[in-house]
Amino acid sequence: MTEELAIRYMPQRVEERGFRNYRMVFQDLNLEPNQQIELAAYNEIWFLLNVEDGVSISSDLGEYDYTNQSLSENIHEHADSIMITNKSSQQKKVRFLQVILID
Repeated sequence: MTEELAIRYMPQRVEERGFRNYRMVFQDLNLEPNQQIELAAYNEIWFLLNVEDGVSISSDLGEYDYTNQSLSENIHEHADSIMITNKSSQQKKVRFLQVILID
């Protein structure tokens, strides 16, 4: 997903989740080889902007893993419980637009 698309799409998704206000934060994550990160992203939406090969992302909304041929689609929007895994033996990067939902 491009940064521009995420920014244009974000207000609609915020409203659909029942919120009016939000804050945006760009998150650039550096993953060590075979590292796994678990994010508690409740009342947040994380839009995937860029990911290097060898990284998989799983959340309550679906999965993104370009190398997994059994996935019928790769989800670029994640929320709630998010698991990010570097399946590679090399350092990898992933970039998100984090949207924090505010009452």
